Amino acid sequence: MQSSQELAFELQNVVGQLKRSNTLKHDCSNLKGAEKHVLFLIYELKSGQPITISEIANKIGVTLAAVTHQINTLEKQDLVKRLSDSGDRRVVLIELTKKGREQVVALKKEFAKKTQILAEFLGEKDTKELIRLVKKMSEFRGFTK
Repeated sequence: MQSSQELAFELQNVVGQLKRSNTLKHDCSNLKGAEKHVLFLIYELKSGQPITISEIANKIGVTLAAVTHQINTLEKQDLVKRLSDSGDRRVVLIELTKKGREQVVALKKEFAKKTQILAEFLGEKDTKELIRLVKKMSEFRGFTK
């Protein structure tokens, strides 16, 4: 029987292998992970309605500066645009452009296709077990402050 320390080490190695594998790299968009995350948040948080940088930062738990950096990058790629709030001109709203919405839809389709391929590879039993374990992991709060 393995000790908890040995199991933890093996888990650490397996997670590292998974991160380095192509299994988690599910698109060819040339966007970084944080940029994709921001795009998806803008798309999903308010059903495509404009959102403030503060709302994005609060949702993902990062600084306004970090989100602003991502927005600047996405804006240069014509994936998002800045708007002024008609009620308060100091407030800057972020909205997906048509190209940005198309990019999110394409990423979602590509991810769904790759997920289906993975589920077929794993089979029903292992896929259900993976789902159960990932749900359990998402409930784990041992690393929070």
